[in-house]
Formats: sequence, structure tokens, C-alpha cells
Amino acid sequence: MINFEKEICDYLSLPAIPLKEWNGKESFKDGVAVVELSLGELAYAVCTFDAQKDKEPRIKKVFTQIPFTHVASILVVPSYMDTKDIDDADLDEQSKEAAQRIVDEANELTNDDYDKITLPDNEYFFDNIHNDDEAIAFITSYNKENGIKGAIPSKHDTIVLRLGVIYSDLNKKNKK
Repeated sequence: MINFEKEICDYLSLPAIPLKEWNGKESFKDGVAVVELSLGELAYAVCTFDAQKDKEPRIKKVFTQIPFTHVASILVVPSYMDTKDIDDADLDEQSKEAAQRIVDEANELTNDDYDKITLPDNEYFFDNIHNDDEAIAFITSYNKENGIKGAIPSKHDTIVLRLGVIYSDLNKKNKK
């Protein structure tokens, strides 16, 4: 049995200890080191390795006061998840199912069901607005109708940004 499994998973925000063993060459930001303590027990620790700076992996965090004698093995924490090959990932079945659910939800959010807003050619977004004075009057009226309190923008850039927000809001309301 290896000590501090819960602590290492909590510290690195992992569902379980990774399975992929380090190849001894490639850099990694976070790894799980299995260290042998001076009393002969095994414990988990957090390590890192930068091939350009380090000669060997560095231990970043241990969860015991007992000194360790050497690193028995290193398991690499993936820095990202490849969503194409979840079945081939170094995960247990429960983690693979959770990862697949996340991918499915992300795909739903980026699905083509959502209509893209096409921006008009007019800098002021609305055909009836041609300058900053007309834009300020429009924003004042819109804010009053919708109970929006706050200062009316006075600089050209902020006026255009506010009109963009109003344009987007009106498009959302019209699609419902």
C-alpha cells in the first residue's frame, strides 16, 4: 500500500492516481512520484521535470515529515485531455465515462443549433443611427424603456460597445 493517495489526488485535483509512467526524458508540469521513506514504506509526492533546466525530476511537495531515500517511480499527470481518444486514455472506466459526458456537453454547446449573429455593416449597428449624438439618444431611450440605470457613455468607443450589447440583446429577444 502507498500512503497519501487521497492527499495527492486532492492537491492535484485528480480523480485517481494517473497510470502513465514517465519515459525518463520528456518534460512534465506535474507528476506523481512514488518515494520510499526511510522507514521502508512507500508514499506519494508531487514532482516536476523540465528537460531544459533539470537533470532529474524535482520533488515539489511531500505529505510527511519522514525523509525519503529515493524515488521508486514517476507517473505523469496529463497536462490536457485529448477528447478524441478517451477510450485509449489512462483512466479507469468511471473516469472515462465522466470525460465522455463532458465532451458530449461541450459538443452540444458548440453545436450548429445556435444561430450565429451577423453583424451589420453600419458601425453603429442600427440603420437609423448615423452619429454619436443619435446613438446617445437611442441608448438613453433604450435604458429608460428597460429600466437600466447608469451613466450613458460619452466616448465614441464606449458608445459603439454599448450599442453592440443592445444589438445582441435585441437579437436574442427576437429569436425567442
